[in-house]
Amino acid sequence: MSIAQRQRNFKRQFLAFLSMILRWPIFIFFAVFRTFKINTLFTIYPGNAQDIEGYTLPVIRKAQTRYISGKPFIAGVITSGNGYGRGLVLGLPNTIEELKSNKKLVGKIIRRLEFARKVTGAKAIAIAGQGPRYFKTHYPHYGEPFVYGLRGRVFSVVETVERICEKHRLPQDSTTIALLGIGEIGEAIIQNLVDLGYNATGIRIHHREDGQVIIDNNDFDRLKTADLVVVQTPRGDDVIPYYGKLKKSAILVDDAHPRISVLPNENKFYKVAVGRPGVTFKPPLPGYKSYWIPGCVQESMVVAETGHADFSQDEFNRKSRELGFVALLVDEQGWDIGGAALMGP
Repeated sequence: MSIAQRQRNFKRQFLAFLSMILRWPIFIFFAVFRTFKINTLFTIYPGNAQDIEGYTLPVIRKAQTRYISGKPFIAGVITSGNGYGRGLVLGLPNTIEELKSNKKLVGKIIRRLEFARKVTGAKAIAIAGQGPRYFKTHYPHYGEPFVYGLRGRVFSVVETVERICEKHRLPQDSTTIALLGIGEIGEAIIQNLVDLGYNATGIRIHHREDGQVIIDNNDFDRLKTADLVVVQTPRGDDVIPYYGKLKKSAILVDDAHPRISVLPNENKFYKVAVGRPGVTFKPPLPGYKSYWIPGCVQESMVVAETGHADFSQDEFNRKSRELGFVALLVDEQGWDIGGAALMGP
């Protein structure tokens, strides 16, 4: 980690620490000054070590997480140049394992997030990563004002795939797109790509006792013959053992959380990321640039600004484009097409 990265990390940790201590005064401030027009709340939690380190000071990490368990704290703001989509980033010290196994804890978090929404006047609440899946498992009626995030995730991948095919002049009818890891999101992405005329398929996986991802034998040929592989495994690094099986001309697309840490030597690589003019996260999310918008947040912005939560996927995609959301095409060097334009002069 560079000195600049360490400094950014420390600033984020320190701000989070102050926010944990001053939870009530900060929420009272937003309740009084409703003119800030908070539209959306985005809740993050430690999905991996980078997330934990991003918001807790090392010397008091255990005390911090114990004191604030299940209590959302303000971890940042989402700014917007057009006055819409402005929001707050809320942090949780609880891990995905806790959200998965502890129904009582999830219930407390839901109630506290509802309270935060009423206090701030927000219209929608987004939960990061796999959180919505386990919230819905514990509470089947989990719904508005919480957004599930599925349509945002689908939009970000489909928009990225379309821009990659356009950039590399890949013909739609003869380019094979394979999604590595088929869950609810993967199936929805495949269906949307097929509806658009792409040759898309899925690669099923299962887990060994040691946690390693194994590709089903019947689907192995799909990996070896795919022109474009979208990684949807539980961890991005699950794909690393299979780099040698990819065609040299294949393009690898990372939509895993946590992301891929070791890139392929021979294959083109892109990271899924969406942006919108004027929208930035202050401070940036751990591992993200300030103007990269997670799919679940993008969905909450669309819902908050339109007042509708029942879009079909095609309608959602169309409305997202109208509102200015675009795929950024983050490459293996970390550069993205359109990022400079989003940030402005």
